[in-house]
Amino acid sequence: MRKPVTLLLLCVVLGTLAAAAAGGAQTAAAPTPDPAPGPAELKQRAAQVEAAISEYRASLEKLLTIHERELPKLVQRRDQWRDLLSRGIISRREFEATEQALGAQEQKVAETRRAIDATEHAMAEARALETLAALPPLPRGGREDTATLVRYVGPSPWSLEAATARLQQFFTVRFGRVLPISAFGQTALHDRWGFDHQDALDVALHPDSPEGRALMEYLMSAGIPFIASRGAAPGSSSGAHIHVGHPSPRLSSVR
Repeated sequence: MRKPVTLLLLCVVLGTLAAAAAGGAQTAAAPTPDPAPGPAELKQRAAQVEAAISEYRASLEKLLTIHERELPKLVQRRDQWRDLLSRGIISRREFEATEQALGAQEQKVAETRRAIDATEHAMAEARALETLAALPPLPRGGREDTATLVRYVGPSPWSLEAATARLQQFFTVRFGRVLPISAFGQTALHDRWGFDHQDALDVALHPDSPEGRALMEYLMSAGIPFIASRGAAPGSSSGAHIHVGHPSPRLSSVR
């Protein structure tokens, strides 16, 4: 399995794409010493990162199959040992060991599924950044809607902590449930892919859903910048989310 090489390629290419996108959409982003790639080079790098994500996802799906294949065996063993325990043939400690093994395997399945979901987010992020880098800068207060994303350059001062509290209150009052935040500030996922996400949050809402449209309307009324991705692939909702805050520039080094 070529996971380390794939992840390294993913970090490098996504970092470059992020730098290009941030430079085109926000003049306040930190400058990079390397010139932004041209359209042809950007297209080539986008193809590389999409291939890297697809390869990584394929390896995760194989791993998930292996993990899931073991679950029925462990469930059967747990049930058998429960019967043995009831008849006094084995000790409770021996039975608990089978339960722990089953729990550990279920954890592996859950973690692998979360990693697969993260690849969808990565694909959506890469395609959104490619689109952003190719678009002309918007003026303050400008909004643009494309087939893959919606972007708004809010003029209001941005504060992650203060704005998030207001967003949560708005969403709870409007929809009666908690705002589905998928990433608050910097996460291990953003470290891996080389993004500075410490002053932004991602909300797991499709921009074309009633909740997504309501959130974007609220953000525009408050002058809060955002980039809403419609998903990893046209016609698919996987990876769709609303990035609240300015575009994420590249970190000084990929971790």
